[in-house]
Amino acid sequence: MKGVIFFDIDTQYDFMHRNGKFYVQGAEDIIPNLGAITKFAAANNVPVFASIDNNGFKKEDGGWSQLKIPETRLENAAIVPNKRLTNEKIKELKKEDKLLIEKQEHNAFSNPNLKLILNGAKKAYVYGVATDFCVKEVVLELRNMKVETYVVKDAIKPVSKINESRDLALFKNKGAKFLTTQQLLRKKEL
Repeated sequence: MKGVIFFDIDTQYDFMHRNGKFYVQGAEDIIPNLGAITKFAAANNVPVFASIDNNGFKKEDGGWSQLKIPETRLENAAIVPNKRLTNEKIKELKKEDKLLIEKQEHNAFSNPNLKLILNGAKKAYVYGVATDFCVKEVVLELRNMKVETYVVKDAIKPVSKINESRDLALFKNKGAKFLTTQQLLRKKEL
């Protein structure tokens, strides 16, 4: 694994669109930014780890990737199942640049393989939904692992606007940094 990753949190249809099962209000507003970040990652060979909340979802014929909005789909992504894998399989996954991390809780780190796969990551750019649940859990876990963490502020949405400023202050207090999609896309060095 390279030292830098993009961490896409739950950009699945059911969270991102008004008629989705678990719609996050206003999530459609960030879709253009999510798409731009995904394209930027592909163009610059940046590994993308994408959490997939499989709690209450059925895997479609096309697999977990099909549950994601088109703007954030990862073609030929490796699946990290939500069960403990062998050390050999984890070594294989560490070589992949597109991973779909299965989870059944708010925290992507509930997947027993994620910490082992992320071992060695130095910097992570986090975006997706929802700021006050799944995004928060990932940001805090990354900071606990001492990974330099950037939150793409205009590419996240909360379930509750009331909690948003409190959670962003918590991220900052834990050492996370903030930037916008445009600031990320203009970076010459990640």
